[in-house]
Amino acid sequence: MLLKAPHYSSSAAFVVCLFLVGCNAFGRGPLHNAYNRPTPLHFGLYVTSDPKHNPIDPPERFAGYHAGLDFEIDPSEKDVDVPVYAICEGTVIFSGFAQGYGGLLIHRCKFQEQDVTVLYGHLKVEGLPEIASTVHPGDQIGVLGADRSRDTDGNRKHLHFAIHKGRQEVMLGYVQTPEELDQFLDPSVVLTGSEPNGPVKYEDPVVSE
Repeated sequence: MLLKAPHYSSSAAFVVCLFLVGCNAFGRGPLHNAYNRPTPLHFGLYVTSDPKHNPIDPPERFAGYHAGLDFEIDPSEKDVDVPVYAICEGTVIFSGFAQGYGGLLIHRCKFQEQDVTVLYGHLKVEGLPEIASTVHPGDQIGVLGADRSRDTDGNRKHLHFAIHKGRQEVMLGYVQTPEELDQFLDPSVVLTGSEPNGPVKYEDPVVSE
């Protein structure tokens, strides 16, 4: 079960998290060194495929509000296996290839007594846990898919990480309205137990001239 630390600064929340029972796994995040990784495509950011309005080079081919948090790799990790870990306990409800993600794993979980589903995208398909299996905090659930491969559906090597409210299987990586985005939790808040930048502010779409 996910635990949320009291409201401290993000660094203080991380330290507190390490000392809470069952909190060490998601305190570390779904990747090693998660808190020091670049996350240019953060939760709530509105992007288009226009390079002017997208922080990724080359830009994502999708448009809308980003419904998760993208953890980028270090250049030294491009050609090595990068393990991905479960942040909480739950039953796997999707495991396999999905368009837009390549390898995808979704499992159920509880956050503050609320049912949620946790999504890990762009994983190597081979070796993913089976549907109906149970994952536990800190379990290695797979490795990131190779750069520009079928396992990333042609995308860069990175982890798309998202948390959706409820028990149903939802694969959306982008949504088109703030109301749809409200059905997701900000992963950075869940992982650190704090809101270092205050409540989520929706970033308005930018229309190309």
